[in-house]
Amino acid sequence: MWGREMRAGILFVIASLLIGQGFREWKRVHEPALGEIVRELESRDAVPDSAVPTDPPRASLPRRRAPSEAPVGRIDPNVASVADLIRLPGIGPSLAARIVADRDHHGAFPSPEALLRVRGIGPKTLDRIRGFLAFPKADGGDSLTGF
Repeated sequence: MWGREMRAGILFVIASLLIGQGFREWKRVHEPALGEIVRELESRDAVPDSAVPTDPPRASLPRRRAPSEAPVGRIDPNVASVADLIRLPGIGPSLAARIVADRDHHGAFPSPEALLRVRGIGPKTLDRIRGFLAFPKADGGDSLTGF
C-alpha cells in the first residue's frame, strides 16, 4: 500500500507535531519563570557600572608568582630543596617533590636533560627552567647564587 519512504515521511511529520506540541506545553508552563528571569537580567543591566564589582573573587584566580618569588641566581637541582625548586617557573609543589625523590632514588642530575627522567618534566618545561638551572662542579658553589 504505502512505500517505505511514505511511511518514514508520515512518521517524521507526526514526530515533529508531537515535539512542537510538547514544546508549546513546556513554554506555557514555564513562561512565568522565564519572564521573571528576563526581568531580573534586565534589572541587573540597569544597575550603574560603579555598583557592579569588576574584580573576580580571588579564590577563582590561579595563583601567580610575585616578582620577588623568582629565583635569584641559579638553582642547582642536585642540592636544592623542594622550596627552592618551587620558585622555578612552571614547577609546583608536587613536581618539585618528584624531582627531589628522583634525585634521592637515582642520584644526581649530570645535566639539564637528565631532568627529563622526572615524570612531569617534558621538553617545554625543561626549556622554560633551563636558564635558572646550574650544575656546578663538586668544588663548591651555593645553589641560589651565581657562579
